[in-house]
Amino acid sequence: MLLVPVRNILAFQARSVCCIAVKSNGLINSNNTNFVIPKRHAVTDFVGIKTKSKVSDFIDRLQIMNPLQKSKYEANSWILYEKLIDQIPFDRIILKLNLPDTFNSWFIITELHLWMIFVRLMHEGTKGSMIRNFIMEALWNDVEFRSKKLATVSSDVRHRQIKELNDQLRGAIVGYDEGWLSNDMVLASMVWRRIFNKECNDPEQIELVVKYIRKQMSILQLQTFDSLFTKKDVKWIKFV
Repeated sequence: MLLVPVRNILAFQARSVCCIAVKSNGLINSNNTNFVIPKRHAVTDFVGIKTKSKVSDFIDRLQIMNPLQKSKYEANSWILYEKLIDQIPFDRIILKLNLPDTFNSWFIITELHLWMIFVRLMHEGTKGSMIRNFIMEALWNDVEFRSKKLATVSSDVRHRQIKELNDQLRGAIVGYDEGWLSNDMVLASMVWRRIFNKECNDPEQIELVVKYIRKQMSILQLQTFDSLFTKKDVKWIKFV
């Protein structure tokens, strides 16, 4: 499944069923849909963004306890996921980086962009963590949906491959956070390992990705929560 061409299924918005109404039902068990990323890995100090105060976070916790409010956050998170995925320049990135046109490449590119959003969301305290988890839930629902369209494989094989992607994503998030909090050399090392699978001998291609991450992150860190989550006005910069 991971090496099957995916260009014909990247039109996410053309799906016949809205992802908000479709929940994982068997292939991804309920224990694997809410992947909690340790907060220490996704909280950094950025110019222009104020960390949530304890009082604000407490108020958010009280509001989130309301079932209706939680359902509203969930629905908006899934819609945000759709918009984010629709706008990622997959074709251009694959072409520029000479990546294989496979499901695995789609997942790795998606993973990178969602990580950048997660870093921004971690500034929102409890509210940001909840939104991150809902987006992660939407991701795994999408992975299951796309995997079913790509190839006819047994549910056991599909479940095993999705579990592998889950393990890879957990490690990738920690690796990207380490690179982001360290320096370009560490970040470049992570890009080489994850995106290029240690098979890139062209440092300029690795540099392209590092610069793209730095530029995109600098924009996201200056974006307000309202524009990001409520208006869903997130535009990925052009991949050179």
